[in-house]
Amino acid sequence: MMEEYDFRNDTVNPDLEVELKPHAQPRPYQEKSLSKMFGNGRARSGIIVLPCGAGKSLVGVSAACRIRKSCLCLATNAVSVDQWAFQFKLWSTIRDEQICRFTSDSKERFRGNAGVVVTTYNMVAFGGKRSEESEKIIEEIRNREWGLLLMDEVHVVPAHMFRKVISLTKSHCKLGLTATLVREDERITDLNFLIGPKLYEANWLDLVKGGFIANVQCAEVWCPMTKEFFAEYLKKENSKKKQALYVMNPNKFRACEFLIRFHEQQRGDKIIVFADNLFALTEYAMKLRKPMIYGATSHIERTKILEAFKTSRDVNTIFLSKVGDNSIDIPEANVIIQISSHAGSRRQEAQRLGRILRAKGKPQDRMAGGKEEYNAFFYSLVSTDTQEMYYSTKRQQFLIDQGYSFKVITSLPPPDSGGDLSFHHLDEQLALLGKVLSAGDDMVGLEQLEEDADDIALHKARRSLGSMSAMSGANGMVYMEYRCVP
Repeated sequence: MMEEYDFRNDTVNPDLEVELKPHAQPRPYQEKSLSKMFGNGRARSGIIVLPCGAGKSLVGVSAACRIRKSCLCLATNAVSVDQWAFQFKLWSTIRDEQICRFTSDSKERFRGNAGVVVTTYNMVAFGGKRSEESEKIIEEIRNREWGLLLMDEVHVVPAHMFRKVISLTKSHCKLGLTATLVREDERITDLNFLIGPKLYEANWLDLVKGGFIANVQCAEVWCPMTKEFFAEYLKKENSKKKQALYVMNPNKFRACEFLIRFHEQQRGDKIIVFADNLFALTEYAMKLRKPMIYGATSHIERTKILEAFKTSRDVNTIFLSKVGDNSIDIPEANVIIQISSHAGSRRQEAQRLGRILRAKGKPQDRMAGGKEEYNAFFYSLVSTDTQEMYYSTKRQQFLIDQGYSFKVITSLPPPDSGGDLSFHHLDEQLALLGKVLSAGDDMVGLEQLEEDADDIALHKARRSLGSMSAMSGANGMVYMEYRCVP
């Protein structure tokens, strides 16, 4: 069953006076995706799949401008809320009083009968106690009939908490946007009934050939474990400690440092280093003296760091935890180094690659001597002979299905670059090993975010003590025989 909205004949809901600006010229594949959504004068609910950097924002704004009714736009975090508000103002004629943001930091309202609200899934789905102001705004969102419910990074919607958003809001048309229609918990098919079918999916390599997205060289860098780290890795049964050992492998650190120096000094590139493991993220960033962003970083600080990365020549490398996986627009970046990841998540691998997919220069500039040149680089650093090797192969599957290939590099850093890199001496490596082993389990685990639930399905059954009476509803009661006193 396909949901359709006859928006032109809707006289009940007020029109939103908005249209695309003259400079907003959708590309051929964007036009094609919109033609799949709009047909016969009606808007179909469904999902459009475009690679990161291919212009999903313009597709979303174009859809809102065609329907011309109130629009609720949902993003994954506060940074992407700001970016969506900016995109609406960039591509459309919407006035400042017609668009508002609703996050924990900014609680705005639009003026008039129709407008655009940009907020996060969490703000709408949150079931706890709210401030009085938030409660009023959320009540307005729930009571209003929305012409378009625009959902960014729609692959997060099947998560238990976020799917509440669909039932809490009333909308005539739902449009989901994503680059990776894949999840590890097999709930991606739920989107068919929550939103609608897949309307359009672009071929990644066709867009590369057309010059619409960057031409990326993908490489897997094999980093042998040092003798001392590997001995401890084999001894440990604790999975968190094992992971910390292969992430903090000194050879991996040296490879990361070499790549940062090479791309900063010899090519003048902008680099993002990804690490899911907060212990590793902090150690790497502090040792290399680079700024970092993770879940606890305030919205103001995040914006400041990202702005410096985009505009300053002094900040050429930033360290990001998994908060940078989705919805953060960093078009200047053209190198990604991944030092730790979320097990075998194919979605995460593709989302991270997407941070550098925005087109770099003109298509004709990418041809040199009849040969296509790579203008973006994706490195995944893997400690050999560890569980990370298995996860890495699994993670690459989605990108391989899209036509990408991974080159294996086994000799980083080069033998002649020894002394000037960190952890060259054994005593430094042993000091690092001691630091990893002495850290508590809560310190060395993966960062947990509210939008996680990618590979969390049903809760596992747990064995616990109880009584048979509880099975019949007699929990907390006592059945016993009283002897009558004569």
